[in-house]
Amino acid sequence: MHSANIARPWLTTRHISQPQRRVTDLHIHKTGQIIGVERGVMIIKTEESYWLIGPGQFLWVPPKTNHEARSHGAISGWSFYLREDRCISLPTKPFIADSTRLITAQAERLSVAIISSTWDDRTARLAASFWDELLSIPRCSVTLPAPKDVRLKQVTEALSIHPADTREQQDWAKLAGMSLRSFVRHFIADTGMSFSTWRQRLRILSAQEKLARGESVTSVAAAVGYESLGAFAAAFRKNTGYSPSDYTKQLLKGVV
Repeated sequence: MHSANIARPWLTTRHISQPQRRVTDLHIHKTGQIIGVERGVMIIKTEESYWLIGPGQFLWVPPKTNHEARSHGAISGWSFYLREDRCISLPTKPFIADSTRLITAQAERLSVAIISSTWDDRTARLAASFWDELLSIPRCSVTLPAPKDVRLKQVTEALSIHPADTREQQDWAKLAGMSLRSFVRHFIADTGMSFSTWRQRLRILSAQEKLARGESVTSVAAAVGYESLGAFAAAFRKNTGYSPSDYTKQLLKGVV
C-alpha cells in the first residue's frame, strides 16, 4: 500500500563494478558519501588523510570533502549518497568501518530497489533500517594523516612518492629545515604519531596497493623499503593481521 506521506528520498545509490584500474581525480560532493567495497581495494585521499578500503569495509566521506579515489585491478562494491541534512548525525570527518552481514545485505537490496524503482514505502523502510545499522557500527579512525605544516608536508610527500627511501630521521629533519628535536616534536604534534610509525604505515599501505595489483610479495617488499622478507612479513602482519601471501589470497576471496 502506497502512503501519501512518504518523505522525499534522502538516499541515492550506484553500484561499483569495473574489471580494471580506476582513477577519479580530486572532486567534491554536496552530499555525504558512503563507499563500500565487496572485492578489491580502493584508495581514498583527502587533504588531511589517506584511506585504504578493503573487502568488507566502507568509508564515510562527509559532504563538501575534497577527495580523490583510485583502485588497482578489478573492484566491486556500492556507493550511497546522503542528502546533506541527513549527514548531521554522522561525524564531520571521514571514518572507516567493517561492514556487518546485515548492512552488506541491506546495501545490496537498497542498490537494487533504488535503481529499479521509485522511492516507495518499502524502500523507505529498508533505508531506515540501513540507517539504524549504520549509526550503530563501531568506527575505526586508523588512517595515514597528512601533516598541515608545510615543512613536514614536504617530507611526507617525498616519502609517499618513494616509500623505500632509507634516509634517516636526521636527514628528513634537515630537509624540513628543522633540528632533529624540533622535527620529532612537531611531527608527533601534527600527525598524532611518531615519524617511524608514520613511515611504517605508509609502507604497509603502499604494499597493500601493490599486492592488490598482483605484484609478487618479494618485489613488493623491496619496493616499499624492506631488505628482508621476514621483516616485511612481520610489519605487514602487525598492521593488517595477515601475512602478505594470506592477504593476497583473501583479496581474491573478497573477505579482507
